[in-house]
Amino acid sequence: MNLLQTYSECVRQGDAGRLASLFTKDGEFYDDGFTKVGMEPVSLKGRDNIEAFMKGLFQQGGLNITNVAILGNAMRYDITHEDMVFRALGVIVKEEKGLMKEYRVTVV
Repeated sequence: MNLLQTYSECVRQGDAGRLASLFTKDGEFYDDGFTKVGMEPVSLKGRDNIEAFMKGLFQQGGLNITNVAILGNAMRYDITHEDMVFRALGVIVKEEKGLMKEYRVTVV
């Protein structure tokens, strides 16, 4: 299983610890999708910060992702939030020693 397959599995299962372990210790996570629901984009640095954020997100009900398609270092998927569906593209921008150094999500 590659990084993005494991990442999508972790999101579906709400496993923040395992998801964070896919990043380098100083890995970066950026997601502009939160702007679609009136929030600021999420920009995190460090595995511990990524885990803490994801844990809080999953405790609030998590994310419902469907229609996952992976090609190389990019993953396209749909996110359902309440009655809205957003299309997302996640890209591993930098990889280091088999872990994500930088991962960015753009939502339309």
